[in-house]
Amino acid sequence: MSKLLSLIAGGARPVVGMVQLPPLPGGANYRGESIDSVLEVGLSEARILAEHGVDALLLQNLGDIPVATSASMTQVAWMARVASEIRHVTDISIGLNLLENDAAAMLAVASATGADFVRIKIYVGAMMTPFGVELGQAHTAVKMRNQLGAAGVAIFADVHDRTGTPIATGGFEEDVEFAVRLGMADGLVITGKSYADTLDMIARARRKYPRIPILAGGGVSAGNFSEVAVNANGAIVSTSMKDSGSAMGRFVPEKVREFMAAARRCAPA
Repeated sequence: MSKLLSLIAGGARPVVGMVQLPPLPGGANYRGESIDSVLEVGLSEARILAEHGVDALLLQNLGDIPVATSASMTQVAWMARVASEIRHVTDISIGLNLLENDAAAMLAVASATGADFVRIKIYVGAMMTPFGVELGQAHTAVKMRNQLGAAGVAIFADVHDRTGTPIATGGFEEDVEFAVRLGMADGLVITGKSYADTLDMIARARRKYPRIPILAGGGVSAGNFSEVAVNANGAIVSTSMKDSGSAMGRFVPEKVREFMAAARRCAPA
């Protein structure tokens, strides 16, 4: 079982801090920067999060927005290098998300680097995203995990992520069922268009599957973590612990400590 799933199974409310990387080769905004400059950002952010008590890290290529439909070979190689280097400086759970929604690439990197989990934004059905129509990746994700002998890599599936609009769906609850029952997702990531939507969707997913691991995917702060934790098992966090009010800022140690203190107060006795 993955470290993240083990934490949840043990009753913890894990906080997953997002390590956002600068543009990678093949990305729309890449302008010839060296791998060393990318590593510097990734390692610095990972160390701050790990040293101040965050339970897991999620590496994401946010600098590559606007994204293509599949990752380039060089993006995959550089992401693998960054993930490997970060694993050498921390022993906490590390996950991966390529915003290209390329499940094959994510599982390949995870299997090569010993990553603990992947987050797949469009897992079942289809979504109209800002960059066009993207299709569910459940088949590819499960097939790649089996073929690569990566049974220990947990698959966390987003359902109706806020950055897209579902196409021809039977509704949120039905897509939750498809992700878990047919898609074999190990856990869910839920992020509504607003914080209120996120709370409502998490509650609905929890009623559908009382024991499935659920992470809140956005909008979580030190001030509202206790409210989120009523139905969610944990949260993926970025903006509220940064210096800029945006996902591409830098983590502030004091904000990380404040957030983690609030999260620990919600942990079961």
